[in-house]
Amino acid sequence: MKGKLYIILFLLPFLLHCTRKEEVFLTDPSAKLSFSEEVVIYDTLFADLRYPTRRIKVYNRNDGALSISEVSLIGGVSSPFKILVNGQQGPLVRGLELIGGDSLLIVIDLFFPATSQNTPYLVEDSIRFLVNGQEQKVILKAVGRDASLIPAGDLSCSTVWDDTKPIVLLGQTVVPASCTLTIQKGTQVLASRGSSLDIKGTLLVTGEKGDSVYLGGLVPGKNPGQWLGLRFYEGSSGNKLSWFHIENAETGLSFVYSTAPLTTTDITLDHGVFNDFTKCAVDVSYTDLKASNCLFLAASAAGTRLSKRGSGEFRYCTWAGYSYDYYREGVDIEVKDVTGTMSLLLKQSIVWGDNFTKELVYDPLATVTVDSCLVKSLTAVPGTGTLLNQDPKFVSPVLRNYKLQSTSPAIDKSVPSAAITDDLEGTLRDALPDLGCYEYEP
Repeated sequence: MKGKLYIILFLLPFLLHCTRKEEVFLTDPSAKLSFSEEVVIYDTLFADLRYPTRRIKVYNRNDGALSISEVSLIGGVSSPFKILVNGQQGPLVRGLELIGGDSLLIVIDLFFPATSQNTPYLVEDSIRFLVNGQEQKVILKAVGRDASLIPAGDLSCSTVWDDTKPIVLLGQTVVPASCTLTIQKGTQVLASRGSSLDIKGTLLVTGEKGDSVYLGGLVPGKNPGQWLGLRFYEGSSGNKLSWFHIENAETGLSFVYSTAPLTTTDITLDHGVFNDFTKCAVDVSYTDLKASNCLFLAASAAGTRLSKRGSGEFRYCTWAGYSYDYYREGVDIEVKDVTGTMSLLLKQSIVWGDNFTKELVYDPLATVTVDSCLVKSLTAVPGTGTLLNQDPKFVSPVLRNYKLQSTSPAIDKSVPSAAITDDLEGTLRDALPDLGCYEYEP
């Protein structure tokens, strides 16, 4: 027993100094950190708004441990960026240790005030890492823009929005009854989550060819459901939207009511694009809607839904209902009318998609006329000159190019119109116009 004790006492100093290789600190200046991102770039962000955090991982891919003497923001406390390093608040964190093969997490926040500039500007800083006397950096960059922030509530009675700065909706913004909101050409209207533009008076969108009005969410790309969309109410009248683009809402354009309105709301649309909605592109009741040269796509429910009472008149429009991006629950056009008080007039248009049977459905009591159109439907539609179930041969539905190929059956299938002489992009229509929102160009 005594002999065993002597052996343990003899070996104890060696056991105490037996450290795993990854825990032995490296002093070689060439031993460096690695990063999940060496340059962190934000999309265009707007001043005076907070954005979701970004995260980067810092790795020690060396066999031994590294002593990180300092992690800091070069801009210090005045930096628009804020960092949290493994749970420790920046802008300066000292005395970190990272064993071989381990990592740590840095959380980055960004908030910057407006600069009174009308053009984009660069917001930047760097995170500095000091290891064994050697410096490494992660670059932080964002494109900043000042914006006109619109709080929830009523607008003044004759409001005009222009393209000087983007308009950012911070809640449910209301155009009061008997008042008018005019959105001029080139204006960007960007809505924060849950926001809407509620029209109880009149909305005038005055975009022009090559200078459309944009209405969408703060996050670009295919990101539906970011806002509630344009919502019209009883009493609204005289609404006209020209050369515009609506996207990434729950429903692009809708009518809101609690009891049956006594009157219908009138809305006129031309040269408009609707895309990426968790519900419908258009969903209106008690509305007289006229649309020309419009494109409807990427809606999970119906592309256009008309119900209760009113009318829909569409000329030279295209519905492209495909499931490349989202599961589709509905069809291109749906008319819900159990009282016989709804009418649909569809002319010179294309109603197509990947629904196996049909893209136009309507209640028997509705008054429906379909003249000189191309429609997917297993049953005949009321009207004349309509092509049924003939593929319109879009250039590339998967790439969202709904222009016509040279072999499209929709080419030269209409007659000239004194009221509509161009297409969605402003291209003049020829002596035998094509169906849909695009005129074929060789």
